[in-house]
Amino acid sequence: MENVKIKIVTIQTIDDAGNEDTIELVTEAKIDKTDECFIIDYDESDITETKESKTRLKIYKDKMLMTKIGTFSSKMEFEKGKNFQNIYSTPYGTFDLNFSTLCYEYNLNNKGKGSVYVEYKMVFGKSSKNYNKLKIDIL
Repeated sequence: MENVKIKIVTIQTIDDAGNEDTIELVTEAKIDKTDECFIIDYDESDITETKESKTRLKIYKDKMLMTKIGTFSSKMEFEKGKNFQNIYSTPYGTFDLNFSTLCYEYNLNNKGKGSVYVEYKMVFGKSSKNYNKLKIDIL
């Protein structure tokens, strides 16, 4: 595994008026390459102040899997045109997580450097739909 720096920008539309909330994270990560995908592991503990929060990204040319393990746990799969369901686990209980991927762009070179861009709609529990944009730069 090789050490890299990653920058993750998440933009979430928070209301019907189109107001957005932006979260940016820059952290150290480890990257590995398999025949099928790049695997990126990073620790969110210091950034999110939740102990033992780890995230694994499996980035394929046509999809990405994001698995979060820790105080808040979830698994999300992003593949253009597909809908997925999962459970989001928190210290306060578990919630249904439904999402559909509208756009998936893979722009990584053979060493895993570059970016991945995803646009998706998500329903968390019984809340309304949120529109999200996610850009991951591997530096």
